[in-house]
Amino acid sequence: MDSQLDSLLILSLASGLGPIITRRAIAAMGSAQAVVECSVHQLAQVEGVGQRKAQDLRRSMDEVLEQNLLVREKALIEEHHVTLIAFEDESYPALLRHISDPPPMLYVRGDIRKEDALALAVVGARKCSGYGREQADRLSALCVQSGLTIISGGAMGIDTAAHHAAVRAGGRTIAVLGSGLAQPYPSENKALFDRIAGDDNNQPRGAVISELPMTAPPIAQNFPRRNRIVSGMSLGVLVIEASLRSGALITARIAAEEHGREVLALPGRVDSNSSAGCHKIIREGWATLVTNAADILDGLGETGSLLKAGMTVDEQGRDRPAAEPSLFEQNLSDSQQKIIAALSQPRQLEELAGITGLPVHKLQADLTMLQIRSAVAKEGMMYRRSRTHSPGLGRGNATNTESHPG
Repeated sequence: MDSQLDSLLILSLASGLGPIITRRAIAAMGSAQAVVECSVHQLAQVEGVGQRKAQDLRRSMDEVLEQNLLVREKALIEEHHVTLIAFEDESYPALLRHISDPPPMLYVRGDIRKEDALALAVVGARKCSGYGREQADRLSALCVQSGLTIISGGAMGIDTAAHHAAVRAGGRTIAVLGSGLAQPYPSENKALFDRIAGDDNNQPRGAVISELPMTAPPIAQNFPRRNRIVSGMSLGVLVIEASLRSGALITARIAAEEHGREVLALPGRVDSNSSAGCHKIIREGWATLVTNAADILDGLGETGSLLKAGMTVDEQGRDRPAAEPSLFEQNLSDSQQKIIAALSQPRQLEELAGITGLPVHKLQADLTMLQIRSAVAKEGMMYRRSRTHSPGLGRGNATNTESHPG
């Protein structure tokens, strides 16, 4: 483990350093190591800190070193086969990178792959009904067979049903925990987490991740933080059974208002308290009513349309994946063609946003798709057309693609 990761671990273990202050301090001082070595005066200059908080933070970082907490943390990381992914790493989840308060570092069991950028969050009630569990199972299985990774919070109820269905269907799933990976919560799901992470010499079926230190307990304040990661890693959020005061609705609101993600909701019985939250957000107009996998893919916009091209409908009208889904062989969407056209020369994200007129979250999602399909490559902060990309991959012709004024 290098000194940069050691320094990030120290910042993670120090109390009072949330993701926003950590990133501001790193930006101000140039590196995590510089933050660990800085003075109280330097810390006090960071936006949102001040003198008194700087003294507390400096004291907390010193305690981490004096009490050998770093050594213990690294031992637990090795014992539990955990990988650390820093914000600057190429393997850091692409969509998560662009929320307002991304974790400076993730603890990961299993693996996060590039194709996991095509993800659907599935959230809902812990105390779900048989109907809710059945629908979470059905929809999650169909969505992974269409090419989506299922992301959820690892909780009992809807979360558990979604994770199990994804694994059983041979797809990928990511469980985002509100506790440390050495103390996974809920403990009843330990076998599920092990299966997802690929323990016992099995291939990983995804990843179990957390931004929290290895032994962090599952206290209430951790779960809103967990929810922003669930939303931030996903193209959209599907809510299955949620009461009016459900944590799932908090995740849905974060997705809609802060992350610009699509929110989808499954209706339930009209007299069911468990579905009252779903009915409310559908009625208010900020969630799309869905009843099957095709509705979900429609709700995810152009990316979903490409995935839907791999779906068929059986004799009973139920969604089934086509025998050979070919997402990466489909034509480019209109927004992806705009990006390819704008890349007549290498460009940074902000420049692409200005040329294409696409919102940043949409632009990032399409860039991720184009990288997965080997149409676009990223070098440092610059995006360029892949040298193996043929302009004929899209619906337009080579002449039109090259003629973009940018």
